[in-house]
Amino acid sequence: MIPDYLKYTPTHEWFLFKNKLITVGITKFIADELNKLLYLDLPKVGDEILSGISFGEVESLELLMDITSPINGEITEVNERLFENLDILSNDPYDKGWLIKFVSTEKQPFQGFLTAKEYAAHIEKIRSTFQPRQGKRHGKAVKRKVRR
Repeated sequence: MIPDYLKYTPTHEWFLFKNKLITVGITKFIADELNKLLYLDLPKVGDEILSGISFGEVESLELLMDITSPINGEITEVNERLFENLDILSNDPYDKGWLIKFVSTEKQPFQGFLTAKEYAAHIEKIRSTFQPRQGKRHGKAVKRKVRR
């Protein structure tokens, strides 16, 4: 299910707008495609994020995903629990699996986002481009915390 109260990007991030505070996460669709997560890199509190520029990444055996925002802002909070347990991001991406919170001074930050219905249509359109998963690679999964 795709929550109606969130806004989405074609690159599979979700955004929750509450006053001037914006919460960001990745969608259940991409979390499922990533499957077993190995690595997460996020900025620190106080870091600036720039529109269209990657501010973090999440990696699995199958995919590496850059995390971006279509609006500028300053990080006010980072979900530190994810560094201890990446399964939170896979199992609950819309609630406990949020990534960062930030504030933006942009006058119209809501432009360019997809509604839940538009995002669902976007998923259906691109679903055929994802390759079926290959057999599992052998090797130990390592979670690591990396900070810039």
